[in-house]
Amino acid sequence: MPMRLSVSALTCAIGLIMAGTAGDAIAQNPLVALRTSASIVRPGDCLRLEALALDDVAGPVSAQVTYRYTAPLVVKDEEGKEKTTTRAAEIRRQPGPVLDALSRQQLHLLDDTFCFGQGATPGPYNVEVALRSGAGGSAFATLKTCVLFQDPDAPPASGAAGVPGCGFLIRGLKRAETPEFLVFDADLPESGFYRGAILRGGTVEAVLDAGITQTGAHELSVIVPALNRSGSGSVDLVVVDQFRQASSTVPRLPLLPLR
Repeated sequence: MPMRLSVSALTCAIGLIMAGTAGDAIAQNPLVALRTSASIVRPGDCLRLEALALDDVAGPVSAQVTYRYTAPLVVKDEEGKEKTTTRAAEIRRQPGPVLDALSRQQLHLLDDTFCFGQGATPGPYNVEVALRSGAGGSAFATLKTCVLFQDPDAPPASGAAGVPGCGFLIRGLKRAETPEFLVFDADLPESGFYRGAILRGGTVEAVLDAGITQTGAHELSVIVPALNRSGSGSVDLVVVDQFRQASSTVPRLPLLPLR
């Protein structure tokens, strides 16, 4: 096990060094992640969406949330028979209140009213958050996240491709090499430069400015810093790809006690 950790850690370190130049180029842009209450949702779930500032963001600033997904559509053919197809759907919320600024590690609730009903089309629900200067200014950043809707009662998807997925989605913990070195099952873009945060409830326990890297085709490795691991509580892990400003959340992640 120690040798396995050293190999994994070395791979992680090499990835961080290769991403260093790109990280320096975008480090001057303040980064805001999106925290969600789940990454995979089912009928009856409601999504809670929060902005998490990983850097100080000068204000005034406001945010507008847009949901994009595929919705079922019932149509009739020439013989009057009904069949169900799909259509592109969009829900755009009203812009939120104007904030004086966003401080590093500040959480701000964006929306908690989007719920998933029975009969919805399984697949990705893409969420975009436009950050604007003031109430009506132009968007200076577009934040993205994606959750996957699954319905166990839905008929199997037709076609070889099946149900489409998200471009960036952390599905869950795959294995723990050690309590500090975690490997997650993830759908990943071709390349990414990642930062993140660990939260316990509404408190940011740690900001991860390094230690997150892709170590496999569908593996994202995270080095967890020293945290208070007393008790049986869990944390949320939020990871954001700085290249695309796309985030994914692992909710209710149990932390193993240190040996």
